[in-house]
Amino acid sequence: LSLILFGCFESELIVNNNDQLLQKDRGIIYYDNVPLSGIVNSQYPDNKTKSKQTYKSGKLNGPYTEWYPNGKIRYSKNFKDGLQEGEQREWYWDGTLARIMKFQAGKQQGDQIGWKENGDLRFKYTYVNGKRYGFMGSTLCQPPEG
Repeated sequence: LSLILFGCFESELIVNNNDQLLQKDRGIIYYDNVPLSGIVNSQYPDNKTKSKQTYKSGKLNGPYTEWYPNGKIRYSKNFKDGLQEGEQREWYWDGTLARIMKFQAGKQQGDQIGWKENGDLRFKYTYVNGKRYGFMGSTLCQPPEG
């Protein structure tokens, strides 16, 4: 895990996740006892990028991206003040799109759709004001013959 800070700094500050100055307390990330504003990068043991998370005032704020060990993208999310906001996408390990979800203030809002690894529809529903409407899984349209 490394840390890159932007803002008033002219150069990047990179901090190892073992650095005692990087801490989490009650959901807030601190660097040197100050709520973090910057990007936290984590790597797999082979130094390939595992994730990049953007923070503002110690809370997730902005893009959050995670990759599989094979280098393909796993998640692409956005946060605002620590809560999921906007469109989130998730992929299977082979790069096939698995789902597209939409959030507002940390709650599902709008159209949500997901696919099985073979591309078949897994779910499709809509959230409106906290209520779900639509298809939530596989069902038989006709009873089995017999």
